Parts: sequence; structure tokens; C-alpha cells
Amino acid sequence: MYNPQRVHPLAILEFTLRKIYSLGQALLPLLIIAIAQQEIRKWLLPATPILLVLFVAYGILYWLRYVFYISGQELRVEYGVLVRKKRYIPFERIQTVQISAGILQRLFGLVKVQVETAGGGRKAEFVLAALPRDRAAELQKILQTGETHLEAREDEKEYIEYKLSTRSLLLLASTSNGIGVVLSAFFVIISQLNDFFPNLDVWEKVGSYAGHLATGRISLIILAIFLLFLLAWLLSLLGTIIQFGGFQLRRTGDRIIIKRGLFEQQQVSIPIKRIQAIKVVEGLLRQPWGMVSVQVVSISNTGTKGEGNVLFPLLPKAELPAFLGQVAPEFSMPWELQGLPARARRRYLLANIIPALIIAIFCAFYWPWGYIAILLPVLGAALGNKQYNDAGYQMVDNKLLLRSRSLGRVTMIIPRRRIQSLHVSQNPFQARNDLSNLRVAIASSNTPTTVRLKGMDIQKSRGIMNCFANTH
Repeated sequence: MYNPQRVHPLAILEFTLRKIYSLGQALLPLLIIAIAQQEIRKWLLPATPILLVLFVAYGILYWLRYVFYISGQELRVEYGVLVRKKRYIPFERIQTVQISAGILQRLFGLVKVQVETAGGGRKAEFVLAALPRDRAAELQKILQTGETHLEAREDEKEYIEYKLSTRSLLLLASTSNGIGVVLSAFFVIISQLNDFFPNLDVWEKVGSYAGHLATGRISLIILAIFLLFLLAWLLSLLGTIIQFGGFQLRRTGDRIIIKRGLFEQQQVSIPIKRIQAIKVVEGLLRQPWGMVSVQVVSISNTGTKGEGNVLFPLLPKAELPAFLGQVAPEFSMPWELQGLPARARRRYLLANIIPALIIAIFCAFYWPWGYIAILLPVLGAALGNKQYNDAGYQMVDNKLLLRSRSLGRVTMIIPRRRIQSLHVSQNPFQARNDLSNLRVAIASSNTPTTVRLKGMDIQKSRGIMNCFANTH
């Protein structure tokens, strides 16, 4: 590790494909224009093999000049074909080291190593495209512990392990919130088809079909909506199974190691000292089953896609205290929350009833079955009452717990030393009732994560502020 080393030659393929992809993205408008012209199009076919040879030659040169090594307490990498570049990453800036293996890498017994740092942006700051698994494990340990030997320490010989059962995986996939993502992707694809193939008039055909359904029987409308959501749910189900298949969590020493992935196996190692807060999410579809999702808030980029920040994807709520006590005792605390004062209930009710009432009035005037929307204010009142009842806080052993609800219920456990700032605010309506809003900012990947609790008693908010200011 202390002498310059190259990655496996399989990385040439990734270097080449990455260069083609980045260049294709930059030149896509010009390529579309060129393909549309016949005199240029006839030269593209014979030129394609030559371009591929040039790209492969570039990938080989890039691989030959791409080396990494460790010097002191720094990870160093040197790369570049025409311009030689050097990057030094101190160990203390490293947040997580993620190991993943795609299908092709697994055939050769290789893995990809991604090193994520504080303030490193949306992408990993350092990537090794292909390394033998044993060398990757050695590098991971050195980067996160600073130790140069492979023998396990005494506190690492014992570990706690949790696995996601098949039943829990199916329940996780069935109650996933990915339907909205699938529907959004569906409409994005349609819009792109309309841009590339304007003669198809995709949006006009979709609008015409929707208009035909609207003038037809209500049973056809219900059937079409049902089929659309069923397809989105099935795609979301498949995506979740692929993403979280084989999920395994292990707490060993002062690190949490997470493995997941059905096709692309990923492993991420998170030092406990890098975790800023624990987030417990009770989704709307999972609450009837008594299940929660446990996440971490970290300075690294592991959560930019929504999956890397998952500590455990699905867990019975009754097992949560024991789970935190074993896996993350640094964040374990009593769950006896203090609720909000009764005078704060009105704010939660009005904040939901007024928008629902406006929407209901609009629907009643402009939609054929708009009178059904009169139920919206009732649902808004029920949601506002639920939000008020679920909101609460607790401050024990220099740890602050805040709970709130939008649709799902979210609980944050934040150690005092991880709090970047506390802010108490009042609007004129709250001032008359001695109420306030508490806002807590903690460090995360790109911008601070902000947690808010609205409707707290002003004296309680000031008490938490004073406790934060006086604790050293």
C-alpha cells in the first residue's frame, strides 16, 4: 500500500466507457444534428471503429498513469494522460469507504472502492474501479482506522449482526414509496420521446386518450388509473428487491458494516464517530404493520441517492430500543416524549384544513365529480390532529430527541455535540400564546440537515437552548 500501485486491467473498460459517456453527453446535441444530415451520416459508420480504437487507447494510457498509494496519514492518487494530476486525501477527512461489486467485477473476483469525504460534493472523491477483494478490505481498514496490519483488534473479534429476512424484504418492497419515482420516470421518458420523435405527437395522443377516458364511463377511468399504479408498484417492488436483497448489518468495534444488493453487491463501512444523528422513519404504509426504517445522517455522500443512509431498512417498532442499544448505544435513549401544549393544536388543524378547503372549492366548481372533494377538509383536520398528537421532544443525557409528522412520522436522535446550531423563533400569532418554533441544524453531506418542531412552549424551547449553551 505504500508503493505506487495500479488497479486491475479491467478498469480500462470502465475508464473507456466513462470517457465515451461524458463526451457523448457533452456532444449529444451536435450528434443529433449530424445524424440528421445524410452527407455526414454516411461517414459515421466507417469512422466508428476508428473512434473506438482511439477511446480504448486512451483508456489504456489512463490506466497506465493511474496509481495510488499511502504516505503517512494520507491517501494519494496520481492520474492524467496529457496533464499529470495529484490528489492527497488526509485520513481525518474520510467519512466512509464503500465497496461494491457489479456482475462483471464479481466474475473476476474484483470490487470497486469509493472513498467519500466531508464536503466532497455529490460524487465520491476517490474511486478505484477494480481491486482484488482482499486488497480492498486491507485498504478500507487502513483508511478508517489508520492501522497497517490486518489482525483484528480485541473489540473487533466480537460483533453484533442483523439480517433482513425474506418476509421483511417483501414487506419492505410492497410498502415502498418508490411508486412516485416510477411515475415521474414514466412521464420523463414520454417527454424525451416527444423531443426525439416529434412526429409521434406523444403528448397529444396521451391527452386524447385521457380525454376519451374522461368522457367515458367512470369504471374505465378507475381501471386505467388502477393499471397505471399497479405497473408502477410492480416496478417499484422489483427495484427495492434488487436494491436491498441480501441486506446485512454488522457492528464490530467502532464501525458499522452494511452489505446489500442482489446483483451489484455493495458494502459500506461507517465509523460511529462519523454519524451525526439517527433518523427513525415510520412511513404511512408501514405504520399499520408496526414497522420502521432506521437511517443515519452523515457528512458523507452515502445518502445522496436515498439508499446509502439506510442503517436498517425495515424493523419492528417494538424491537427498535433493543436494536439501538446493541447497534448504536451512543444514540440510545428513553422514548418517553413530552407532547406539545394544548394551545398548539389549533395551528396544526388550520395549517391542514385551509389548503384542503381551497382545493375542495376549486374542485367543486371545475370538476364533474368535484363534490367528492368536500371530504378533503375532513381529512385535513384528521391529519392536523394526528400531527399534533405525534409531535414531541425529549432531552436526556446530552441527547435531543425530536418527533414530527408530515404524512409519515419522523423521529430524530441528535447528540448535543453534533448540533451545529439551535434557533428559536416566534411569529405574532405564536407570541400571543407563548408558543415557538425550534430549529436544529446538524451537519450532513452537502448542506446542514435542519429539523423543526413547531408549536413548542416558549419556556421549553428556551430551556433547551440554555441546556445546549451551558453543556460543555
